[in-house]
Amino acid sequence: MKKIQFDGAAIPNPGEMGIGVVLIEDKDILMEITKKLPDKGTNNIAEYTALLIGISAALELGWKDVLIEGDSKLVINQVKGAWKINKTHLKRLHAQVVKELSKFDSYALNWIPREKNFVADKLASNAFK
Repeated sequence: MKKIQFDGAAIPNPGEMGIGVVLIEDKDILMEITKKLPDKGTNNIAEYTALLIGISAALELGWKDVLIEGDSKLVINQVKGAWKINKTHLKRLHAQVVKELSKFDSYALNWIPREKNFVADKLASNAFK
């Protein structure tokens, strides 16, 4: 199974943003991405950006089927279509995510608690160091 786990952080919120992404294949970590984003913004912008970077990395690896996990209920539920998107800037990010997801043969999105997303969470926090 191929899996993307993602996390984003803003310190303070809104403030400087960092992201963490982990690409996992059959329980082995293939890639870890940590990055401080150049702009200031909210944790939700950071979460969406982390997801986009994770999708891009998976597509570059040639992945066709993927499980995506994150601890942002907002991002997971908005991308699934279960929650309404009220903010214009999040609508733009959402549209980018949906466009990129269409490049996979299949995908699934699951919310996971922060303690199960600890590697991506740590990478997002390390972006500020």
